[in-house]
Amino acid sequence: MTLKTALYDSHISSKGKCIPFANYSLPVWFSSIKEEHMAVRQGAGIFDISHMGIISIEGDDCDAFMSRLSCNDISKAKQGKMIYSMFLNEHGMVLDDVMFAFHDNKWMLIVNGSNREKISKWMQGHKPDSVTITEHNDDYSFIAVQGPKATQLLTEQFGQDFTSIGRFSMTTLELLETPITVSRTGYTGEDGFECIVPNHLAESFWKRCVEGGCTPCGLGARDTLRIEKGLPLYGQELSESIHPFMTRYGWVVKFNHDFIGREALEGLKDNPEWVAVFLELSEPMIARPECSIREGGRVTSGTLLPESNKSIAMAYVKPELSSKGTELHVCIRKKEIKAFVY
Repeated sequence: MTLKTALYDSHISSKGKCIPFANYSLPVWFSSIKEEHMAVRQGAGIFDISHMGIISIEGDDCDAFMSRLSCNDISKAKQGKMIYSMFLNEHGMVLDDVMFAFHDNKWMLIVNGSNREKISKWMQGHKPDSVTITEHNDDYSFIAVQGPKATQLLTEQFGQDFTSIGRFSMTTLELLETPITVSRTGYTGEDGFECIVPNHLAESFWKRCVEGGCTPCGLGARDTLRIEKGLPLYGQELSESIHPFMTRYGWVVKFNHDFIGREALEGLKDNPEWVAVFLELSEPMIARPECSIREGGRVTSGTLLPESNKSIAMAYVKPELSSKGTELHVCIRKKEIKAFVY
């Protein structure tokens, strides 16, 4: 069954085009992908990302539990900073990429919408009795406000100083006369904030942001924005057949602590069979996921940039083909398109 977010009716009334995604009906666009993409790059856009898993973890042994799950060191997150990490299986492959911070005496964890059930079961299978895991999606919406004008807009609309929130910090602000958890994070490559809003206030929060100048944005612009900045999407750049040292995010692994998958990963880190690269194509054709590369490899994501109409893609290729400037050929609709690693 396809679920609806607390903002679904508002999206429909605003002419949002909704499609099934990660078990939810979510807007793919409101006006156009190009208009929404440019609004985030030049002003401020607002996204309903309530499909993302919102999870809290607490209890006497919650720190040790999180350290065991995360391949990244959790110490900075313990200081109220949102950190990027990956959860791995016993073979060192990526179960999910996640963000988390320690806030209000508990860990706040954000997981990918498509992986919510999988990660929940996996955590339950590893947790000690002293740890409590709570999912919050039934009661809360997750709303992102992104763009160079996001800070000013939110400050003006809600009467709180969003400029005081440090990058990647998580805090609680009094918004709409209610304590709301806010982090200065996002998935667009722009400055911005992600807010955990009680469902009964989600429409009021959204409406106030739009009235202040935020452009409603859908999944389409979210995808072009993240591809332009090289941000991975689980199921495309990340999966259980990919380990961190195949990606651009090998830095996320810290071997200064024990974590699930560490032993396997130590044997994989020096000789990855495939590595992630950026490609710029010579023709304005979109390289879709699974497009093959003549010299070996495959595309994982691709788009035409809304402003320049330039075709870019992310792909996995052999390490010897990953140097900047390497010429490759991407197969699109039975045609080989010249591309360069950049």
